[in-house]
Amino acid sequence: MIRTLLIVDDEKKDIDKIKKIIDSSEIVVEKIFECSNGKEAIDIINENDIDVMFTDVVMPDLNGIAMVKKLKEEDKLPLTCVISEHEDFEFAVDLFTNGVKQYVVKPINKRKIEKLLAYCSDEMQKFYKTRKSVFQRVSYMMFYDNISPNEVESICDDAKPYLNFNEYIVFCLSAGEDTEDYTKEDKYYFIKGEEFLDMIICDVKYKDEVVNKIKNLYVGISTPFTNVLDLKQAFCEAMEMRKTAFMISEHIVDFSEFNQPVFEYEYGAKLMMHTANLICSNKMNEALKQLEIFMQGVKNHKYSIDEFQEQVRIIITTAMNIYKSMLGNKENEVKEILDMYRFQNLDEYMEVLRQWVDRFDELVNNDADEHMTIKKMNDAVEYIKANYSKDLNMAVVSNHISMNYSLFSYTFKRYVGTNFVNYLKNIRIGEAKKLLVETDMKVHEISKAVGYEHEKHFMKTFKNITGLTPSQYRKNLT
Repeated sequence: MIRTLLIVDDEKKDIDKIKKIIDSSEIVVEKIFECSNGKEAIDIINENDIDVMFTDVVMPDLNGIAMVKKLKEEDKLPLTCVISEHEDFEFAVDLFTNGVKQYVVKPINKRKIEKLLAYCSDEMQKFYKTRKSVFQRVSYMMFYDNISPNEVESICDDAKPYLNFNEYIVFCLSAGEDTEDYTKEDKYYFIKGEEFLDMIICDVKYKDEVVNKIKNLYVGISTPFTNVLDLKQAFCEAMEMRKTAFMISEHIVDFSEFNQPVFEYEYGAKLMMHTANLICSNKMNEALKQLEIFMQGVKNHKYSIDEFQEQVRIIITTAMNIYKSMLGNKENEVKEILDMYRFQNLDEYMEVLRQWVDRFDELVNNDADEHMTIKKMNDAVEYIKANYSKDLNMAVVSNHISMNYSLFSYTFKRYVGTNFVNYLKNIRIGEAKKLLVETDMKVHEISKAVGYEHEKHFMKTFKNITGLTPSQYRKNLT
Protein backbone atom coordinates (compact mmCIF):
# COMPACT_ATOMS: atom_id res chain seq x y z
CA MET A 1 0.00 0.00 0.00
CA ILE A 2 1.08 3.58 -0.74
CA ARG A 3 -0.66 6.41 1.12
CA THR A 4 0.18 9.31 -1.21
CA LEU A 5 1.75 9.43 -4.68
CA LEU A 6 2.74 12.54 -6.65
CA ILE A 7 3.07 12.26 -10.46
CA VAL A 8 5.14 15.06 -12.06
CA ASP A 9 5.07 15.22 -15.87
CA ASP A 10 4.36 17.95 -18.43
CA GLU A 11 2.63 15.37 -20.66
CA LYS A 12 -0.95 15.02 -19.38
CA LYS A 13 -1.49 11.86 -21.41
CA ASP A 14 1.40 10.18 -19.57
CA ILE A 15 -0.04 11.17 -16.19
CA ASP A 16 -3.44 9.79 -17.18
CA LYS A 17 -1.87 6.55 -18.40
CA ILE A 18 -0.01 6.05 -15.10
CA LYS A 19 -3.18 6.78 -13.11
CA LYS A 20 -5.16 4.27 -15.18
CA ILE A 21 -2.57 1.56 -14.49
CA ILE A 22 -2.61 2.41 -10.77
CA ASP A 23 -6.41 2.15 -10.67
CA SER A 24 -6.26 -1.40 -12.03
CA SER A 25 -3.34 -2.45 -9.82
CA GLU A 26 -3.71 -4.65 -6.73
CA ILE A 27 -1.45 -2.23 -4.84
CA VAL A 28 -3.66 0.39 -3.21
CA VAL A 29 -2.68 4.04 -3.61
CA GLU A 30 -4.90 6.05 -1.29
CA LYS A 31 -4.39 9.49 -2.84
CA ILE A 32 -2.77 10.69 -6.08
CA PHE A 33 -1.49 14.23 -6.69
CA GLU A 34 -0.38 15.47 -10.11
CA CYS A 35 1.40 18.49 -11.60
CA SER A 36 3.34 19.50 -14.71
CA ASN A 37 6.72 20.79 -13.44
CA GLY A 38 9.20 20.78 -10.57
CA LYS A 39 8.10 24.12 -9.15
CA GLU A 40 4.51 22.94 -8.70
CA ALA A 41 5.78 19.65 -7.27
CA ILE A 42 7.78 21.43 -4.55
CA ASP A 43 4.68 23.43 -3.58
CA ILE A 44 2.61 20.23 -3.32
CA ILE A 45 5.29 18.49 -1.22
CA ASN A 46 5.52 21.50 1.12
CA GLU A 47 1.76 21.40 1.70
CA ASN A 48 1.09 17.64 1.82
CA ASP A 49 2.53 14.37 3.14
CA ILE A 50 3.90 12.76 -0.02
CA ASP A 51 5.21 9.21 0.34
CA VAL A 52 6.22 8.50 -3.25
CA MET A 53 6.98 10.63 -6.32
CA PHE A 54 7.06 9.55 -9.98
CA THR A 55 8.70 12.31 -12.04
CA ASP A 56 9.81 13.13 -15.55
CA VAL A 57 13.14 14.92 -16.09
CA VAL A 58 12.68 17.46 -18.90
CA MET A 59 9.90 19.87 -17.88
CA PRO A 60 9.28 23.63 -18.06
CA ASP A 61 9.98 26.11 -15.21
CA LEU A 62 11.97 23.65 -13.08
CA ASN A 63 13.24 20.35 -14.45
CA GLY A 64 13.35 17.04 -12.62
CA ILE A 65 17.06 17.14 -11.76
CA ALA A 66 16.89 20.65 -10.27
CA MET A 67 13.74 19.74 -8.35
CA VAL A 68 15.28 16.58 -6.88
CA LYS A 69 18.43 18.48 -5.83
CA LYS A 70 16.39 21.22 -4.16
CA LEU A 71 14.20 18.75 -2.28
CA LYS A 72 17.23 16.78 -1.14
CA GLU A 73 18.93 19.97 0.14
CA GLU A 74 15.79 20.77 2.16
CA ASP A 75 15.53 17.13 3.35
CA LYS A 76 12.05 16.83 1.83
CA LEU A 77 12.65 14.33 -0.97
CA PRO A 78 10.02 11.54 -0.97
CA LEU A 79 10.78 8.04 -2.24
CA THR A 80 11.42 9.06 -5.86
CA CYS A 81 11.32 7.16 -9.16
CA VAL A 82 12.14 8.81 -12.50
CA ILE A 83 10.11 7.96 -15.62
CA SER A 84 11.84 9.65 -18.56
CA GLU A 85 12.31 9.48 -22.33
CA HIS A 86 16.06 9.97 -21.90
CA GLU A 87 18.44 7.03 -21.67
CA ASP A 88 21.41 9.34 -20.94
CA PHE A 89 23.67 7.61 -18.39
CA GLU A 90 24.84 10.94 -16.94
CA PHE A 91 21.22 11.91 -16.25
CA ALA A 92 20.70 8.71 -14.31
CA VAL A 93 23.95 9.00 -12.32
CA ASP A 94 23.16 12.59 -11.33
CA LEU A 95 19.68 11.61 -10.18
CA PHE A 96 20.80 8.51 -8.26
CA THR A 97 23.51 10.58 -6.55
CA ASN A 98 20.80 12.94 -5.32
CA GLY A 99 18.51 10.31 -3.85
CA VAL A 100 16.44 8.90 -6.72
CA LYS A 101 15.79 5.17 -6.20
CA GLN A 102 14.55 3.96 -9.61
CA TYR A 103 14.98 5.14 -13.22
CA VAL A 104 12.59 3.85 -15.89
CA VAL A 105 12.72 4.76 -19.58
CA LYS A 106 9.51 5.57 -21.46
CA PRO A 107 7.29 4.47 -23.15
CA ILE A 108 5.05 3.81 -20.17
CA ASN A 109 3.47 0.38 -19.90
CA LYS A 110 1.65 -1.67 -17.29
CA ARG A 111 4.61 -3.93 -16.46
CA LYS A 112 6.98 -1.01 -15.76
CA ILE A 113 4.52 0.91 -13.58
CA GLU A 114 3.40 -2.15 -11.61
CA LYS A 115 7.05 -3.01 -10.96
CA LEU A 116 7.63 0.51 -9.62
CA LEU A 117 4.50 0.32 -7.47
CA ALA A 118 5.59 -3.01 -5.99
CA TYR A 119 9.05 -1.63 -5.22
CA CYS A 120 7.69 1.55 -3.62
CA SER A 121 5.06 -0.32 -1.61
CA ASP A 122 7.73 -2.67 -0.21
CA GLU A 123 10.05 0.23 0.61
CA MET A 124 7.30 2.18 2.38
CA GLN A 125 6.35 -0.87 4.45
CA LYS A 126 10.00 -1.29 5.48
CA PHE A 127 10.21 2.40 6.37
CA TYR A 128 7.09 2.37 8.54
CA LYS A 129 8.06 -0.91 10.18
CA THR A 130 11.50 0.45 11.12
CA ARG A 131 10.05 3.74 12.35
CA LYS A 132 7.45 1.94 14.43
CA SER A 133 10.20 -0.10 16.08
CA VAL A 134 12.26 3.03 16.81
CA PHE A 135 9.25 4.87 18.26
CA GLN A 136 8.46 1.86 20.47
CA ARG A 137 11.98 2.19 21.89
CA VAL A 138 11.41 5.93 22.37
CA SER A 139 8.24 5.11 24.33
CA TYR A 140 10.17 2.60 26.45
CA MET A 141 12.81 5.25 27.17
CA MET A 142 10.14 7.69 28.38
CA PHE A 143 8.60 5.37 30.96
CA TYR A 144 11.55 3.47 32.44
CA ASP A 145 14.17 5.00 34.72
CA ASN A 146 16.55 2.04 34.84
CA ILE A 147 17.80 2.73 31.32
CA SER A 148 21.52 3.47 30.87
CA PRO A 149 22.87 6.74 29.39
CA ASN A 150 24.39 4.75 26.52
CA GLU A 151 21.01 3.18 25.73
CA VAL A 152 19.33 6.60 25.84
CA GLU A 153 21.92 7.96 23.41
CA SER A 154 21.48 4.96 21.09
CA ILE A 155 17.68 5.33 21.03
CA CYS A 156 17.91 9.08 20.39
CA ASP A 157 20.42 8.56 17.56
CA ASP A 158 18.05 6.07 15.93
CA ALA A 159 15.16 8.53 16.31
CA LYS A 160 16.97 11.53 14.79
CA PRO A 161 16.25 10.67 11.13
CA TYR A 162 12.52 10.61 11.91
CA LEU A 163 12.54 13.76 14.10
CA ASN A 164 14.45 16.17 11.91
CA PHE A 165 13.30 19.31 13.74
CA ASN A 166 15.39 22.39 14.60
CA GLU A 167 13.17 22.89 17.65
CA TYR A 168 10.46 20.61 18.99
CA ILE A 169 7.87 20.28 21.74
CA VAL A 170 6.14 17.24 23.19
CA PHE A 171 2.40 16.90 23.81
CA CYS A 172 1.13 14.37 26.35
CA LEU A 173 -2.46 13.22 25.94
CA SER A 174 -4.85 10.30 26.28
CA ALA A 175 -5.47 9.85 22.58
CA GLY A 176 -8.15 7.17 22.53
CA GLU A 177 -8.71 4.91 19.54
CA ASP A 178 -8.46 7.13 16.46
CA THR A 179 -4.91 8.52 16.17
CA GLU A 180 -4.27 8.65 12.40
CA ASP A 181 -4.68 12.42 12.31
CA TYR A 182 -1.94 12.92 14.91
CA THR A 183 0.94 12.07 12.55
CA LYS A 184 1.92 14.31 9.65
CA GLU A 185 5.21 13.53 7.96
CA ASP A 186 8.07 15.93 8.78
CA LYS A 187 5.76 17.94 11.08
CA TYR A 188 4.64 15.81 14.02
CA TYR A 189 4.46 12.17 15.07
CA PHE A 190 2.16 10.30 17.44
CA ILE A 191 3.77 7.68 19.71
CA LYS A 192 1.71 5.30 21.84
CA GLY A 193 2.71 5.47 25.49
CA GLU A 194 1.80 3.54 28.61
CA GLU A 195 -0.98 3.96 31.15
CA PHE A 196 -2.87 6.01 28.53
CA LEU A 197 -0.19 8.72 28.57
CA ASP A 198 0.53 9.04 24.84
CA MET A 199 2.71 11.62 23.13
CA ILE A 200 3.03 13.73 20.01
CA ILE A 201 6.52 14.96 19.15
CA CYS A 202 6.06 18.12 17.10
CA ASP A 203 8.15 20.63 15.17
CA VAL A 204 7.49 23.80 17.16
CA LYS A 205 6.41 25.57 13.94
CA TYR A 206 3.31 23.36 13.85
CA LYS A 207 2.30 23.71 17.49
CA ASP A 208 -0.91 25.61 16.66
CA GLU A 209 -1.88 23.03 14.03
CA VAL A 210 -1.63 20.21 16.58
CA VAL A 211 -3.41 22.23 19.28
CA ASN A 212 -6.30 22.74 16.88
CA LYS A 213 -6.54 18.97 16.28
CA ILE A 214 -6.56 18.07 20.00
CA LYS A 215 -8.39 21.08 21.42
CA ASN A 216 -11.24 18.92 22.74
CA LEU A 217 -8.88 16.67 24.73
CA TYR A 218 -7.05 17.45 27.99
CA VAL A 219 -3.41 17.90 27.08
CA GLY A 220 -0.02 18.83 28.53
CA ILE A 221 2.68 20.64 26.52
CA SER A 222 6.43 20.83 27.19
CA THR A 223 8.72 23.80 26.70
CA PRO A 224 10.64 23.84 23.38
CA PHE A 225 13.85 21.79 23.04
CA THR A 226 16.50 21.56 20.32
CA ASN A 227 18.43 18.39 21.22
CA VAL A 228 16.86 14.96 20.64
CA LEU A 229 18.74 13.78 23.75
CA ASP A 230 16.34 15.96 25.77
CA LEU A 231 13.29 13.96 24.61
CA LYS A 232 12.74 12.35 28.00
CA GLN A 233 12.88 15.67 29.83
CA ALA A 234 10.43 17.14 27.33
CA PHE A 235 8.05 14.22 27.82
CA CYS A 236 8.30 14.48 31.62
CA GLU A 237 7.29 18.15 31.40
CA ALA A 238 4.39 17.32 29.07
CA MET A 239 3.26 14.39 31.23
CA GLU A 240 3.25 16.58 34.34
CA MET A 241 1.09 19.10 32.49
CA ARG A 242 -1.23 16.33 31.19
CA LYS A 243 -1.82 15.27 34.77
CA THR A 244 -2.48 18.89 35.69
CA ALA A 245 -4.98 19.24 32.82
CA PHE A 246 -6.70 16.08 34.08
CA MET A 247 -6.72 17.44 37.61
CA ILE A 248 -8.12 20.94 36.95
CA SER A 249 -10.24 20.06 33.86
CA GLU A 250 -8.43 22.51 31.60
CA HIS A 251 -7.96 21.48 27.96
CA ILE A 252 -4.45 22.82 27.32
CA VAL A 253 -1.81 23.27 30.03
CA ASP A 254 1.60 24.54 28.87
CA PHE A 255 4.67 23.98 31.06
CA SER A 256 6.09 27.38 30.14
CA GLU A 257 2.97 29.13 31.48
CA PHE A 258 2.19 27.05 34.58
CA ASN A 259 3.28 27.64 38.18
CA GLN A 260 3.54 24.37 40.10
CA PRO A 261 1.73 24.51 43.49
CA VAL A 262 3.08 23.08 46.76
CA PHE A 263 1.09 20.00 47.85
CA GLU A 264 0.23 18.63 51.29
CA TYR A 265 1.26 14.96 51.28
CA GLU A 266 0.31 14.12 54.87
CA TYR A 267 -3.40 13.91 54.04
CA GLY A 268 -2.96 10.85 51.82
CA ALA A 269 -1.59 8.67 54.63
CA LYS A 270 -4.45 9.66 56.94
CA LEU A 271 -6.98 8.97 54.19
CA MET A 272 -5.50 5.53 53.51
CA MET A 273 -5.92 4.43 57.13
CA HIS A 274 -9.45 5.78 57.39
CA THR A 275 -10.67 4.35 54.08
CA ALA A 276 -9.10 0.95 54.86
CA ASN A 277 -11.17 0.82 58.05
CA LEU A 278 -14.31 1.78 56.14
CA ILE A 279 -13.70 -0.96 53.56
CA CYS A 280 -13.17 -3.59 56.25
CA SER A 281 -16.50 -2.52 57.72
CA ASN A 282 -18.19 -2.82 54.30
CA LYS A 283 -18.79 0.94 54.13
CA MET A 284 -17.73 1.54 50.53
CA ASN A 285 -19.94 4.57 50.01
CA GLU A 286 -18.38 6.28 53.01
CA ALA A 287 -14.95 5.43 51.61
CA LEU A 288 -16.02 7.07 48.36
CA LYS A 289 -17.08 10.21 50.26
CA GLN A 290 -13.54 10.44 51.63
CA LEU A 291 -12.23 10.27 48.09
CA GLU A 292 -14.69 12.99 47.03
CA ILE A 293 -13.19 15.26 49.71
CA PHE A 294 -9.70 14.37 48.49
CA MET A 295 -10.76 15.04 44.90
CA GLN A 296 -11.87 18.57 45.73
CA GLY A 297 -8.53 19.17 47.40
CA VAL A 298 -6.79 17.94 44.24
CA LYS A 299 -8.84 20.27 42.03
CA ASN A 300 -7.97 23.17 44.34
CA HIS A 301 -4.23 22.40 44.02
CA LYS A 302 -4.00 21.34 47.66
CA TYR A 303 -3.21 17.66 47.09
CA SER A 304 -1.21 15.88 44.39
CA ILE A 305 -2.96 13.94 41.61
CA ASP A 306 -0.31 11.20 41.99
CA GLU A 307 -1.23 10.87 45.67
CA PHE A 308 -4.92 10.70 44.75
CA GLN A 309 -4.21 7.96 42.18
CA GLU A 310 -2.26 5.98 44.77
CA GLN A 311 -5.11 6.17 47.28
CA VAL A 312 -7.64 5.03 44.68
CA ARG A 313 -5.37 2.09 43.88
CA ILE A 314 -5.13 1.15 47.57
CA ILE A 315 -8.88 1.41 48.12
CA ILE A 316 -9.82 -0.68 45.07
CA THR A 317 -7.17 -3.38 45.49
CA THR A 318 -7.92 -3.64 49.23
CA ALA A 319 -11.62 -4.03 48.49
CA MET A 320 -10.91 -6.70 45.88
CA ASN A 321 -8.67 -8.65 48.26
CA ILE A 322 -11.14 -8.54 51.15
CA TYR A 323 -14.20 -9.49 49.10
CA LYS A 324 -12.50 -11.66 46.46
CA SER A 325 -14.64 -14.75 47.12
CA MET A 326 -17.85 -12.76 46.56
CA LEU A 327 -16.71 -10.87 43.48
CA GLY A 328 -15.39 -13.67 41.31
CA ASN A 329 -13.14 -12.85 38.35
CA LYS A 330 -13.20 -9.04 38.07
CA GLU A 331 -9.48 -8.39 37.47
CA ASN A 332 -9.90 -6.88 33.99
CA GLU A 333 -12.65 -4.57 35.19
CA VAL A 334 -10.49 -3.41 38.10
CA LYS A 335 -7.50 -2.83 35.80
CA GLU A 336 -9.58 -0.48 33.64
CA ILE A 337 -10.69 1.48 36.71
CA LEU A 338 -7.09 1.76 37.90
CA ASP A 339 -6.01 3.13 34.49
CA MET A 340 -7.03 6.62 35.54
CA TYR A 341 -5.69 8.45 32.48
CA ARG A 342 -7.84 6.48 30.06
CA PHE A 343 -10.35 9.19 31.06
CA GLN A 344 -9.91 12.79 29.95
CA ASN A 345 -10.34 14.56 33.29
CA LEU A 346 -10.99 14.00 36.97
CA ASP A 347 -14.74 14.66 36.74
CA GLU A 348 -15.17 11.92 34.10
CA TYR A 349 -13.08 9.52 36.14
CA MET A 350 -15.02 10.16 39.34
CA GLU A 351 -18.30 9.50 37.55
CA VAL A 352 -17.08 6.04 36.48
CA LEU A 353 -15.54 5.41 39.91
CA ARG A 354 -18.84 6.26 41.63
CA GLN A 355 -20.64 3.81 39.37
CA TRP A 356 -18.06 1.12 40.14
CA VAL A 357 -18.43 1.68 43.89
CA ASP A 358 -22.21 1.49 43.60
CA ARG A 359 -21.97 -1.77 41.66
CA PHE A 360 -19.36 -3.12 44.04
CA ASP A 361 -21.56 -2.33 47.03
CA GLU A 362 -24.49 -4.11 45.41
CA LEU A 363 -22.38 -7.18 44.59
CA VAL A 364 -21.00 -7.46 48.11
CA ASN A 365 -24.52 -7.31 49.50
CA ASN A 366 -25.79 -9.91 47.00
CA ASP A 367 -28.04 -7.37 45.38
CA ALA A 368 -26.31 -6.82 42.06
CA ASP A 369 -28.60 -5.73 39.29
CA GLU A 370 -27.02 -5.07 35.91
CA HIS A 371 -30.28 -5.38 34.05
CA MET A 372 -30.39 -1.72 32.97
CA THR A 373 -26.78 -1.66 31.77
CA ILE A 374 -27.26 -4.89 29.82
CA LYS A 375 -30.45 -3.53 28.27
CA LYS A 376 -28.66 -0.35 27.19
CA MET A 377 -25.80 -2.34 25.69
CA ASN A 378 -28.30 -4.57 23.85
CA ASP A 379 -30.00 -1.43 22.54
CA ALA A 380 -26.62 -0.04 21.44
CA VAL A 381 -25.69 -3.23 19.57
CA GLU A 382 -29.08 -3.36 17.83
CA TYR A 383 -28.79 0.31 16.89
CA ILE A 384 -25.32 -0.25 15.37
CA LYS A 385 -26.55 -3.26 13.39
CA ALA A 386 -29.49 -1.24 12.07
CA ASN A 387 -27.47 1.89 11.24
CA TYR A 388 -23.96 0.71 10.30
CA SER A 389 -24.43 2.08 6.77
CA LYS A 390 -24.87 5.63 8.10
CA ASP A 391 -22.35 8.18 9.41
CA LEU A 392 -22.07 6.44 12.78
CA ASN A 393 -19.75 7.20 15.69
CA MET A 394 -19.56 6.60 19.42
CA ALA A 395 -21.15 9.96 20.29
CA VAL A 396 -24.25 9.17 18.19
CA VAL A 397 -24.75 5.74 19.79
CA SER A 398 -24.11 6.92 23.37
CA ASN A 399 -26.64 9.73 22.85
CA HIS A 400 -29.16 7.24 21.45
CA ILE A 401 -29.08 5.15 24.65
CA SER A 402 -28.70 8.23 26.91
CA MET A 403 -25.32 7.30 28.38
CA ASN A 404 -22.27 9.46 29.10
CA TYR A 405 -19.69 9.21 26.27
CA SER A 406 -16.75 8.03 28.43
CA LEU A 407 -18.95 5.69 30.45
CA PHE A 408 -20.37 4.21 27.25
CA SER A 409 -16.86 3.63 25.84
CA TYR A 410 -15.82 1.80 29.01
CA THR A 411 -19.05 -0.24 29.38
CA PHE A 412 -19.36 -1.13 25.67
CA LYS A 413 -15.86 -2.63 25.59
CA ARG A 414 -16.63 -4.71 28.71
CA TYR A 415 -19.89 -5.89 27.16
CA VAL A 416 -18.82 -6.86 23.60
CA GLY A 417 -15.12 -7.60 24.23
CA THR A 418 -13.67 -4.99 21.88
CA ASN A 419 -13.75 -1.22 21.44
CA PHE A 420 -16.45 0.62 19.51
CA VAL A 421 -14.30 1.44 16.44
CA ASN A 422 -13.23 -2.18 15.90
CA TYR A 423 -16.76 -3.50 16.52
CA LEU A 424 -18.22 -1.15 13.89
CA LYS A 425 -15.45 -2.06 11.42
CA ASN A 426 -16.18 -5.78 11.87
CA ILE A 427 -19.93 -5.25 11.37
CA ARG A 428 -19.35 -3.24 8.19
CA ILE A 429 -16.78 -5.61 6.71
CA GLY A 430 -18.96 -8.60 7.62
CA GLU A 431 -21.84 -7.08 5.65
CA ALA A 432 -19.47 -6.23 2.80
CA LYS A 433 -18.40 -9.89 2.58
CA LYS A 434 -22.04 -10.95 2.18
CA LEU A 435 -22.64 -8.38 -0.57
CA LEU A 436 -19.48 -9.43 -2.42
CA VAL A 437 -20.59 -13.08 -2.47
CA GLU A 438 -24.37 -12.73 -2.78
CA THR A 439 -24.71 -9.76 -5.18
CA ASP A 440 -23.19 -8.32 -8.35
CA MET A 441 -22.76 -4.89 -6.79
CA LYS A 442 -19.54 -3.07 -7.69
CA VAL A 443 -16.93 -2.46 -5.01
CA HIS A 444 -17.60 1.28 -4.81
CA GLU A 445 -21.34 0.56 -4.41
CA ILE A 446 -20.67 -1.90 -1.60
CA SER A 447 -18.34 0.63 0.03
CA LYS A 448 -21.16 3.17 0.27
CA ALA A 449 -23.73 0.52 1.22
CA VAL A 450 -21.78 -0.44 4.34
CA GLY A 451 -21.01 3.09 5.50
CA TYR A 452 -17.72 4.08 3.84
CA GLU A 453 -17.82 7.36 1.95
CA HIS A 454 -14.38 6.83 0.41
CA GLU A 455 -13.73 3.62 -1.54
CA LYS A 456 -9.96 3.69 -0.79
CA HIS A 457 -10.65 3.79 2.96
CA PHE A 458 -13.02 0.83 2.57
CA MET A 459 -10.48 -1.17 0.56
CA LYS A 460 -7.73 -0.49 3.09
CA THR A 461 -9.94 -1.53 6.03
CA PHE A 462 -11.20 -4.63 4.19
CA LYS A 463 -7.67 -5.80 3.43
CA ASN A 464 -6.46 -5.11 6.99
CA ILE A 465 -9.23 -7.35 8.38
CA THR A 466 -9.41 -10.12 5.76
CA GLY A 467 -5.92 -10.07 4.24
CA LEU A 468 -7.49 -9.74 0.78
CA THR A 469 -8.77 -6.93 -1.41
CA PRO A 470 -12.56 -6.99 -2.02
CA SER A 471 -11.96 -8.18 -5.59
CA GLN A 472 -9.70 -11.01 -4.42
CA TYR A 473 -12.24 -12.04 -1.77
CA ARG A 474 -15.07 -12.16 -4.34
CA LYS A 475 -12.91 -14.10 -6.79
CA ASN A 476 -11.95 -16.70 -4.17
CA LEU A 477 -15.51 -17.34 -2.99
CA THR A 478 -17.49 -17.16 -6.22
